[in-house]
Amino acid sequence: MAKDIKSIIRFLFPEYQIKACVDERGFIAKSNKTKNYVTSNNQTYASQGAQNQASSYEKMQVHGGVSFQQPLSQIQQSKAQSNTFTSTKDENKVASKASEVFDELPNEFKKYWIGSEEDRKALAKAFERPYVRGYDNVKPKNSILIIGSESRGKNYAVKCICHILKSKKIFRYAETISMDMGQYGADSSNILFTSDLYKVLNKNTEVVVFENVENMTTAQLDILYQLMAVGCYKLSKRYMVSNGSLVEATGVLNTELVSEITSNGKFFVLTTQVSQNKIISTLGNKIIKEIGDIICLEGISKSQARDLAYTLCTKLATNCKTNLHINVTFDEVVFDEIGKRYSEVSGVKGLEDYINNNIFEPLSEMKLQDKLWDDESVHITYDNDFYVNLKGGEIIKVSQFIKNYNALELEEAKKELNNVIGLKAVKEYVLDLETNFKVQQMREGKGLKKSDISMHMIFAGNPGTGKTTIARIVAKYLKAIGVLSSGHLSEVTRADLVGQYAGHTAVKTTEVINGAKGGVLFIDEAYSLCRDKHDTFGQEAIDALVKGIEDNREDLVVILAGYDDEMQEFLKTNTGLKSRFPNVVHFEDYSVDEMYEIAKITAHSKGYKISSECEEGLKYVFEKSQIKGRNDGGNGRLVRNVIEAAILKQSKRIEQNPSSDLELLDASDFGLYEKKEFDLEKSLSEVIGMDEVKNFIRTQYALLQANKKRKSANINVDTSQSLNMIFVGNPGTGKTTMARIVADMFHSMDILKKGHLVEVDKSGLIASYVGQTAKKTEDVFKSALGGVLFIDEAYSITNDGSSFGQECIDTLVKLIEDYRGEILVILAGYSKEMADFMKANSGLESRFPLKIEFPDYSADELYLIGLRMIAGRGFVLTQEAQSQFKARINTLKRHSNESSGNGRMVRNFVEDIIRRQSFRIALDDVSTKELTTITSEDIQPKKDVNDKFDLEIELSKVIGLESVKRYIRSLNARLKMLEERKKAGLKTDNTQTMHMIFAGNPGTGKTMMARTVANVLYNMNAIRTNKLVETDRSGLVAGYVGQTAIKTRQVIETALDGVLFIDEAYALAQGGENDFGQEAIDTLVKMMDDNRDRLVVILAGYSEDMQRFLQKNAGLQSRFANIIEFPDYSTEELLQIADGLYSEQGYVLSDSAKKVLSEKIEAAKESKQFGNGRYVRNIYERSLNNQALRLSTTGNYTKEALTTITDQDIKEA
Repeated sequence: MAKDIKSIIRFLFPEYQIKACVDERGFIAKSNKTKNYVTSNNQTYASQGAQNQASSYEKMQVHGGVSFQQPLSQIQQSKAQSNTFTSTKDENKVASKASEVFDELPNEFKKYWIGSEEDRKALAKAFERPYVRGYDNVKPKNSILIIGSESRGKNYAVKCICHILKSKKIFRYAETISMDMGQYGADSSNILFTSDLYKVLNKNTEVVVFENVENMTTAQLDILYQLMAVGCYKLSKRYMVSNGSLVEATGVLNTELVSEITSNGKFFVLTTQVSQNKIISTLGNKIIKEIGDIICLEGISKSQARDLAYTLCTKLATNCKTNLHINVTFDEVVFDEIGKRYSEVSGVKGLEDYINNNIFEPLSEMKLQDKLWDDESVHITYDNDFYVNLKGGEIIKVSQFIKNYNALELEEAKKELNNVIGLKAVKEYVLDLETNFKVQQMREGKGLKKSDISMHMIFAGNPGTGKTTIARIVAKYLKAIGVLSSGHLSEVTRADLVGQYAGHTAVKTTEVINGAKGGVLFIDEAYSLCRDKHDTFGQEAIDALVKGIEDNREDLVVILAGYDDEMQEFLKTNTGLKSRFPNVVHFEDYSVDEMYEIAKITAHSKGYKISSECEEGLKYVFEKSQIKGRNDGGNGRLVRNVIEAAILKQSKRIEQNPSSDLELLDASDFGLYEKKEFDLEKSLSEVIGMDEVKNFIRTQYALLQANKKRKSANINVDTSQSLNMIFVGNPGTGKTTMARIVADMFHSMDILKKGHLVEVDKSGLIASYVGQTAKKTEDVFKSALGGVLFIDEAYSITNDGSSFGQECIDTLVKLIEDYRGEILVILAGYSKEMADFMKANSGLESRFPLKIEFPDYSADELYLIGLRMIAGRGFVLTQEAQSQFKARINTLKRHSNESSGNGRMVRNFVEDIIRRQSFRIALDDVSTKELTTITSEDIQPKKDVNDKFDLEIELSKVIGLESVKRYIRSLNARLKMLEERKKAGLKTDNTQTMHMIFAGNPGTGKTMMARTVANVLYNMNAIRTNKLVETDRSGLVAGYVGQTAIKTRQVIETALDGVLFIDEAYALAQGGENDFGQEAIDTLVKMMDDNRDRLVVILAGYSEDMQRFLQKNAGLQSRFANIIEFPDYSTEELLQIADGLYSEQGYVLSDSAKKVLSEKIEAAKESKQFGNGRYVRNIYERSLNNQALRLSTTGNYTKEALTTITDQDIKEA
């Protein structure tokens, strides 16, 4: 009574609580079991001190516990003895007793769930937290993240706590409801997710568990965050509840509509098996901040595993007492042995199965055979096997009573196998296992040697072909025929076997193997175990697996699963693998008929049926999706996705018409509409020009149509042919555009299943390391299966002569043959280069019989293409701009080459125009119409250079060379005259050549005058740039056969639209008949002709040498009609040049120095090697050095001394 009065006083006078809190904890909260609770208005709040304690939680890294199944029934019994509460008064009672309940919870919890004390405290604290810090009935009471391995007992721990708290009247409801987030991967619209979420949050439960939260999508995480942060998620549409699910209610008159989902004050428990770092990254900071407790459950210790074994054996003893009426006790060593069998993969269930199969079932058989009597006491021990010790001293080996052949189980396994759709060869293999086992038993019975044939298998095939389903049946089957003791299936992947640090992998793999003993270990995507020779952890896992297989050969079967090719490569990673896995079972892709049957079964399992009108359409969908070599999302997975998508669509349809059959999936749900016919002429009409190419495509289309008609009429005629093609032509001629039309055409004719286009070039196929190219090429090739693989500039694959290129070609040839009929390959490139490329592999030419020439577009076609591009971007040309645009297209066409012309050139030009137009309107105030109007100013902006360039000013800078200057003036005048005639609309002669020869000794200003020529030609619009490219023989001639033409072409291409200046050009012909220089001359002549509107060539050299050079090359003489002689400079001119050099740098020649310089020039001119201007420059540079040396010795650094060049400086120069 006194205690009750004290509680009432504490409730009525909060000050009493504060004083007690300070007395017990001080002003800073300590880690103390006693907590203060206050209730008000049906909500629970904590006193201020306790709130502070709860506000900052630690992310607990604690050791984990494991669940087992017995406790719930015990808790439920105690629950039945207590009354549930529903009134407000009952709610208020919670706070007064919560402290005591939660203080005892870790110990109470220990009775039902095995784990460390830290684990139990952390879980108890997480559920206690809202009763300390306060909560409302909208937002979650607390959000808890539990991290642990797959069979860690995370969910069961929560269930146990809920039942305990219900029995203690803290919770109203004992049940928990779970949502497995791995089940909503295909629910892109989140309709299924939100519908299920609404249902669970409105169920009678205190706790909602979100399993496998690492699989949640961004949209689902956002919904979860809003529920956690504000307790409510606003739905984007209104919904009504139909069949327990949410369906859209747009246009439906219903007063009970759902527009939001609320948390309803429940506990949110999030569980995951990935690492803490990874799950924090996945959930994001927003959600992590809303989580009250993060609890990491590590693997249990050996002692905890032994405790688990003890608990399960206690359960077994109770079961034996109840059902077999015998009293069972255990030797301590039994708990040790059973504890060793625990693994995180199979968890408690695996351990229970092991005890049931190896102890309980044999004891049942003994009782059945009258080996044991009612109320008899038996003691079980272990010494390499389990033994039963009877009171009279008799010892019985338990394994003698394990049923080796269970007819009922076998029949069930066979029935399950027969119910699987398709897989005839796989079924035959499984059934043969029984036959072999029977024969071996017969041999053993007759005293013959028993052959221990390996049962380990490889399941090879694409995803969705039923490998996991068959593995589960095989496990049951092998148990039924006595090969395995428990017949459970342990499914694992690389992540379950490979550790994070050295030495951890072997331990982890061994634990998995121990957990799989007695059953089947199924390793999916086994090839990923060892990615390459550098994957040491993966290799460690394989080595541990091989050892584990050998050590447990009597009671373990391992099945490796994966793709056919990858599994073959995987077997090479360890020499012991292939011999231990002799049984390779191939899982073929399902036929369309089988997929349709699977679809009906899948729909039925979900409570739906498929309308019969859908059969043909669904089979067509399945046929299009089943692509040989590219079936990652096909087979059973495809069927499941199709059915789930149809269910989502059906929900929307039912919303519009609630009276429709709720179980029926019709054609509209599957999106089975009438197939749209392909219109070839419409597609071709959108392409400008290419008449010959279009005719070829029409011919191919007619051939395919004819074959289709023959097939419809059941006429069998062999018209098969390879449809791979070669597109040859310059860049920008529409090859890629036509490839897309070809892809659509072949898809419409049902020759290609997907009809997509994959574009790639050399860089997408060739790898950087030896052996990687084949893999890279294969990956790209397989991504194009069902469509068209378009390889642009295919010739470049082998043009560097490397082995990588040849590896790529050889791989392509093999893949084309292996996947014949599943893909169309188009090789594209220049005509000549493609002809050479086809010789790289003898099998190439025969596999590409169709060759299509793509000619260059004419100027008129380019004009039409340009107009279409401009209109397509929403712009219009003024009348004047149209004429200007056409003129510019003609000019661009004339100046284009094989690599820069055609459609790409027009596209670049149009983009330049739009940029200029955008810049113009940005600077001015314009009308709305002008925003999309292109004017002539945008087509060709005014050039300022003409106004600034003054030829006479340029020539005045050149000393002497009056005859050369006269030629330059006449050239300038001729170009001006042509420009004026063009403006006047008169006929102009553009055939006159502008190529020149500058003949003269070195140092006579040839290079300088070449720059002036480039400026003149540019400013008179004869060339597009004023660039001057200088070269000589070394820049054009290579050292190997065939390389000179390439080298010369590269130099000339850099000079296009400018001037190419070849110094000492005569040297090109000085090497004799077999010299590579002639190859350079031939290349030069050809490219001058090919680019007559884009290139001016100036050849320079000694006069006599250049005359002989032209005489030897008749083709050159006719192309260089303009020969300009550069005479030697006079002494006076050279003195002027010298004076200019000195004065430009601030120096002055003394009179005596000028006299000495004049004398040196006169003397030097007598030499044949006299360098004219070069000689003067050399004198100039040496004299500056001499002056510097002179001044350094005298120390005279006056301004006059520093700027004066004396006769002594010149003499010694």
